[in-house]
Parts: sequence; structure tokens; C-alpha cells
Amino acid sequence: MIKEKLSSRKFWNALIAEIVGIITLIWGANMGKQVAIIAGAVVLIAATLGYLKTEGDVDKERAKKE
Repeated sequence: MIKEKLSSRKFWNALIAEIVGIITLIWGANMGKQVAIIAGAVVLIAATLGYLKTEGDVDKERAKKE
């Protein structure tokens, strides 16, 4: 199961998006940039929800086949 996750492009895409969101959030907070803080939060939330939705759809299709 872990090996499948680590080889998943969806996982790595979501992980990179999370890292970018965190960096943007931290940079925005340090620079006092309200827009960067909001953008970082939006990226974090969108990446998380997108990954959860996609994995849920994959699990649902896998359950139909079993």
C-alpha cells in the first residue's frame, strides 16, 4: 500500500502543491503580504481536497470491480 502511494503521480503532485502552498504562506507572512498568505492557504486547501476527491473516486471504482 505504501509502495503504491510513493509511486503515485497524484501523491507527488499533491505533495509538491502542499509544499508550494506552505512556502507561499510562510513567505507571505514574513513579508506582510496579505495576498500571498491567502494564495498559500488556497493552494493548501485545494491540493488537499483535490487529492482526497481523486483518491475517493479511485477507491470507489476499485470497490465496484471487487
